[in-house]
Amino acid sequence: MARLGVNEMAKLKNNEVPRVLPTEYASYRDEVIKALSDRLDEAQRCRSYPLVLYDPMAGTAPLLPEVERCGYAAQFNDLNSLHSYVNAAKTYKSYLTFRDIGPDKLLSIVCRMASGLEHCPRTATEQWIEGSVLKRLALAWKRTEDESKPVASLARAILLLAVRDFSSFVRTKNPTWLKPGGLRSNISAKKAFRSAIKKLDNFYQDAYPNHGPVKGGCITLTDYDASRCGPEHEVDVVVTSPPFCNRVDWDRLYAPEHFFLNAVGVWHTRTEFLGTTTVHEYRDFESDFSFVAERSSYLRLFLKDVRERQIRNERQSDYYVKYFTLYFAGLFRVFDMAARVLCKGNAGIYFVVQENVHRGLIIEIGQALAESLSSQGFTSERLDTWERHHLGLQNISKRHRLVTPKARECIWHAFQ
Repeated sequence: MARLGVNEMAKLKNNEVPRVLPTEYASYRDEVIKALSDRLDEAQRCRSYPLVLYDPMAGTAPLLPEVERCGYAAQFNDLNSLHSYVNAAKTYKSYLTFRDIGPDKLLSIVCRMASGLEHCPRTATEQWIEGSVLKRLALAWKRTEDESKPVASLARAILLLAVRDFSSFVRTKNPTWLKPGGLRSNISAKKAFRSAIKKLDNFYQDAYPNHGPVKGGCITLTDYDASRCGPEHEVDVVVTSPPFCNRVDWDRLYAPEHFFLNAVGVWHTRTEFLGTTTVHEYRDFESDFSFVAERSSYLRLFLKDVRERQIRNERQSDYYVKYFTLYFAGLFRVFDMAARVLCKGNAGIYFVVQENVHRGLIIEIGQALAESLSSQGFTSERLDTWERHHLGLQNISKRHRLVTPKARECIWHAFQ
């Protein structure tokens, strides 16, 4: 894989990597991509067919461009349907369609789909999106069905990338927590769609033209619960990165987009993210606590420490004990599934983790996963570690709100 140039490296150092979703960040940075690409290239040399890769928690699929450039086959899965739609517009085929149509014509197509949106008056609402605006956006989504599949894929991604500009919400002290209601922004529909198209354009320029020839991979995008089922076929290698752990409510983080997807009938209402409501309604806490404690001696001590700190702070609730138990129980089950779908002679499991801090305690996600995978016959080793400013957000704890937190980013390899 071609290395980034001086200008691109400067962008990375200044946290100005091309963003698509409002909260998207590069979880796989330049060093991680390079380390993974070298390992994947080595695995490919041992095979006469394209390497088959699986990411059960793909999120924004940072490895997708690398897979496309190298010609691998890959399935990117994420519980969040929003990611599936946006990732579909990040493929090489979507880039070629975007290039052939051009930004200006694409803008006119989306504006035509969303005709009448400009004339919706701004009114106060208690919803994420006011009724008249939601109706127009839903109609635009419906009209994408009249377009060819490549154009429809681009149009849906653009609508989702622009939804937040048409939403009514209030920001709180926690940057990841939004509240519904109020007035939407005064931005015009045309400007909102142009901004979304520009985000895609920036992504494409960074992902494809600047890196030379692209072989084109076989990409499959899914959005099922990977802790309960896996891909239909065996894979050569699993490469994934667990979601951010500690005080991020994914239902709130992407709430406007989820509200819209639910309105157009494609959001999985049966799906639950690791959010406040889910933790409070946790029904399997006792059994899951025993499950993770038996799998990881580190977690057994960590959860004990979390509980003791809550007692010292005179907190009656076991909220954080439940939060971390729910997080790791789901994570262990996803990795158990990933281990089962690996074919004979596989290249193992690569996982990238960001080990952030909870009230002074380092959350050793990698260590917990390594101990859990050992029960499945895997040996894990940490390949490298970097220090990162996670998500570019300030620490949201009451005592350290003005401090930008640093997190260790580690890449691990589990093999049999």
